[in-house]
Amino acid sequence: MNESFEKEFNLRTSDFDCYDRLRPSSVLDLFQNVAGEHAAILGVGREAMLARELIWVLTRIRYEVCGESAPFSRVRVQTWPLQPGRLAFIREYRILSADGEVLVRGSSEWVLLHTVRRRIVPVSDLYPPMEHITERNFPDGFTRLSRVSGDAARFSVMPGFSDLDVNGHVNNIRYADYVMNAYAPGRDEPVRHFEIEYHREVLPGTPLTLFCSREEGAFSADGQSAEGELMFSCRVRN
Repeated sequence: MNESFEKEFNLRTSDFDCYDRLRPSSVLDLFQNVAGEHAAILGVGREAMLARELIWVLTRIRYEVCGESAPFSRVRVQTWPLQPGRLAFIREYRILSADGEVLVRGSSEWVLLHTVRRRIVPVSDLYPPMEHITERNFPDGFTRLSRVSGDAARFSVMPGFSDLDVNGHVNNIRYADYVMNAYAPGRDEPVRHFEIEYHREVLPGTPLTLFCSREEGAFSADGQSAEGELMFSCRVRN
């Protein structure tokens, strides 16, 4: 059984910002691609889950930049799932250069949502029989992100059609673009650590206000709906 999965990609100019740094949304896009393909190989991909009236929902993700990458370079992206808990499914990632240098390491947490009841459900028999890899990129796991203070700076976003994924809500990688547009880091502010929590699904036409806090070497943003519901939280460190 394929306990892990690896795929090669050519990085494009659109994967980099105006300072030739790999965009957070591009990192999350690479993670999303290999996670989906590996899930399909394991028999737990989107179509298989829909047949069981379930969909995968990403609840949180974090990554750390360990090396420099460049446009047009070829990278290898690795992923593997850990032994699942009662509700949470942890998946690990690494982006490596052609010669094996670790460029990015990341981790994500997923749950399964019932498509009719719209509730998170436990699934104990999800993966086929296999020997789960135990290696974690972040032994400390995930901790709850603290809220941004109410007197923070504000940045407005209106999600549109191009932000949606196949489930009809804003795709997880788009949140990273919202945050980076609010942050607008300078040349001397490279993103080294990125972490985001997804609290509620955002639908098209849902106006968002990002409450933002900038400190030396760090940026925080909480995305709220017009009704004041916390939709997502993100923390960036240089």
